[in-house]
Amino acid sequence: MPPRSTRETKNDTLLNEEWIQHILRRAVVAAILCDPKIIETMLQIPDAALGRLFKNHLCEAMGIATVYGIDLPALREEEENLRKRVERASKGTPEHEPLPGANKANAERYPLVIQGKVLRTHDFCNAAGITEKKLDRLVASGRMFRLFFGAESYYPAFFLAPMIFRDDFRKVIRSLGEIDSWTMFDFFTTPVKTLEGDTPLQRLSVEDVKSVVKEAATFAQQYVQLFHRHETSGSNVRRS
Repeated sequence: MPPRSTRETKNDTLLNEEWIQHILRRAVVAAILCDPKIIETMLQIPDAALGRLFKNHLCEAMGIATVYGIDLPALREEEENLRKRVERASKGTPEHEPLPGANKANAERYPLVIQGKVLRTHDFCNAAGITEKKLDRLVASGRMFRLFFGAESYYPAFFLAPMIFRDDFRKVIRSLGEIDSWTMFDFFTTPVKTLEGDTPLQRLSVEDVKSVVKEAATFAQQYVQLFHRHETSGSNVRRS
């Protein structure tokens, strides 16, 4: 594959900037339609503060979108491009862009970062209005868990959703036991037949905590059994 020309790169940058401007204009129109009288007040907010507020609400909105399983069609093309880069990376071709983490699982899950469904520590703390020290305490208490791409920590945006209490998260996380954090993320975001096709997040959003805790305990037990069976199978292969 020939290297991309400077002109092609510049054109891509211009297209991205035009698309961002389009999105921001739509956000401004939405704000005016919501409350025309508030615009003057917003214009008095310093630029940096207004930018932070906008970004923080974006993070919270992504948390809510994750809870309700909202699809974001506008990101599909970006995800497809990312998938192709991941495939090139897995083949070791020199054209690939650096991806966080060293393993395939990290690469496959990186679209969650593009979607805003998992957030970097700095962005999560700003959106939640907490310090990193407070964030560490929430993780230590079992009210939250962190995810990793390589050595860098990320946090599920659904922990920002205002309709789910952190103590409810703690009850479920405790029932999930010692399973790894990415499997926990999958549990919360995957539809479950015994929950009538809802995700655990959706049930928590309507305070159906008891059903989710029960499902979490069952899930953890099945996971441990499956993991133990794989370990036993691997040991038998090594002994043979």
